[in-house]
Amino acid sequence: MTLLEKYKKDIEEISSKELNQDQKDLAFKILEKFQDNELEYVFQFIAQRIKTGFRFDVAPENDSQTIALLKKDAQRSFVLDKNKSKENTLIIGENYDALKNLLLIEREREQGKSITTI
Repeated sequence: MTLLEKYKKDIEEISSKELNQDQKDLAFKILEKFQDNELEYVFQFIAQRIKTGFRFDVAPENDSQTIALLKKDAQRSFVLDKNKSKENTLIIGENYDALKNLLLIEREREQGKSITTI
């Protein structure tokens, strides 16, 4: 068994809670780019990242048919120019929900409606 095969086997044996299959595949690709004399260092680097909790988060699944309406926080809200208060909107939240809220805001603006919950 070559050193590359050994390290691939070691990575494959890591629990899926520690490293998912996509991450394992990425680790394999990284290892394959190095010569045998460098593999130990690269493997140690990858193994150390796993031990210290350096992991990718799994994105939560979103229901694309619903929108989580974000509520306006008066303490964090500000208006730079009262005459242009509806030109810009800042939304702080999860990316997917924020984008859906921006779509809702733009649709409401096009129809000339005012949104009070965002």
